[in-house]
Amino acid sequence: MIEFRDEPPDGSAAQALWTEYQALVRERLGDDFVATDAIFATEQVFLEPRAVWLVLYEDGRPVACGGVRPLDASTAEIKRMFVTSDARCRGHGRALLAELELRAAAAGIRRARLYTTEVLIEARQLYNDAGYQVVDAPRSDRRQDYWLERQL
Repeated sequence: MIEFRDEPPDGSAAQALWTEYQALVRERLGDDFVATDAIFATEQVFLEPRAVWLVLYEDGRPVACGGVRPLDASTAEIKRMFVTSDARCRGHGRALLAELELRAAAAGIRRARLYTTEVLIEARQLYNDAGYQVVDAPRSDRRQDYWLERQL
């Protein structure tokens, strides 16, 4: 059974998931990768009005997380979406993305955007399957990144 919980972005479940997420990113991008606020945002942005931070629990155990924050009256950004390695391939990423989009739409948001990189293959496939389109593809620090968007 899965359950979404609105939790603080600096809570214990979020912090444990964040640590695992950063380990995955460093494994794929190299130990010299620096996690900046420009890429991942700060925890505080998920405390702003109309922002959401969710932790997905499977059988009482936190296995995924993500947040959405408004950028303007009609656009929101999805950030820090992550599913633990032992919980992948069970639809949790798809369910979390759909819930974040639903929450954004309920707050009046009409367009969602997100940022990802080429080595996060599973995430890129999820976003592609969900209808996100590449709107910019900046190259930085020896990696190919992507800004994706879709109408809600």
